[in-house]
Amino acid sequence: MNFTCARKDLVEAFNVVSKAIAAKAQMPILTGIYMKAEGSTLELQANNFELGIITKIPVNTEVPGEIVVNGKYIQEIIKKLSGDTVSINHDEEQHIVNIKSETANFKLLSMSAEDFPKVKSPETFSTFGLRVSTLKNLIRKTAYACANDEVRPIFSGCCLEIADNFVSMVATNTHRIAIMKEPLGEQIENVPPIVIPSKTLWELFRMLDNSDLSNKVTIECSRKNICFTFDNIFMTSRLIDGQFPPYDKVIPKESTTIVTINVEEMLDAVDRVALISKETEYNTIRFIFTQDGINISSDSPDVGRAEEQISAKVEGPDVDISFNVKYIVDVLKVVDTEECIIKLTKSLSPIDLREKDRDDFIYVVTPVRTN
Repeated sequence: MNFTCARKDLVEAFNVVSKAIAAKAQMPILTGIYMKAEGSTLELQANNFELGIITKIPVNTEVPGEIVVNGKYIQEIIKKLSGDTVSINHDEEQHIVNIKSETANFKLLSMSAEDFPKVKSPETFSTFGLRVSTLKNLIRKTAYACANDEVRPIFSGCCLEIADNFVSMVATNTHRIAIMKEPLGEQIENVPPIVIPSKTLWELFRMLDNSDLSNKVTIECSRKNICFTFDNIFMTSRLIDGQFPPYDKVIPKESTTIVTINVEEMLDAVDRVALISKETEYNTIRFIFTQDGINISSDSPDVGRAEEQISAKVEGPDVDISFNVKYIVDVLKVVDTEECIIKLTKSLSPIDLREKDRDDFIYVVTPVRTN
């Protein structure tokens, strides 16, 4: 194999596929990046069996072929080269890959391309398309609410469903739940609930940063996998087995106190008070909702106390309630309206937070019990 290409294209391609390189692999081949040069195209793949990615870039191929090279080392080498173009030549007999750019010359050992588990598209039961803007918004509004532990895998992913020309995405760690629902604007066949790992969705989110928001992502689902195709990228991920909990049941059916707040003012105040809450056992911050507004405070016996008063429209009885501050900050950062609505009942009952004059996003969080 012998080809020449723009270094910038190769750097971008490695940045994409490297997300699927196995960090700690029992099989050395999984730490590699597969490259196949043919005609005017170089195909690159990485696969760790949880996530698989394919991307393609334009090249000038003198001798077609395929190789696998250690992903970590070749990525770092290409990044640090100073030239605008890169030439890669494979010596099959010596199993050596020669990398040249201007005065730099590197040699890396190659691995057998035949041993690499190629990324494949599974047999799917459903195919549909979502705009980049829609998919990114679904991820941004929900994925942060997933659980980080592996003890309960079903809570480490987002539940995606299409029904009645609406697409919804839901995430929960059992202490909070984020629900986002958007109209599709076109007729799409219903898709039963599937649970996608949050790690996959965040990688997808970052890859979509360079895509036109009006473009569409083609999504294919099978029983065990989901595939995303956009621009020059194909990405496949395993789905999480199990049944997602019936999230509709956790949304509070009624409220006694309704609060309208300025999102930016609330976020700034919480950020300041959180400087003290970080030293508490459960990162706890206290809110007292009264007709005079919201009193926000946190006490740490080892550090001190922080307290701030902000204005708000409070309708209904006073409520004294405490939360893990992260659960409040996370949602305020993704609210897109200037004001949001918080619905409360009692000090130990979950709250319902929504954007003002919009019902497509719902965030429910349970309070922290305090003395």
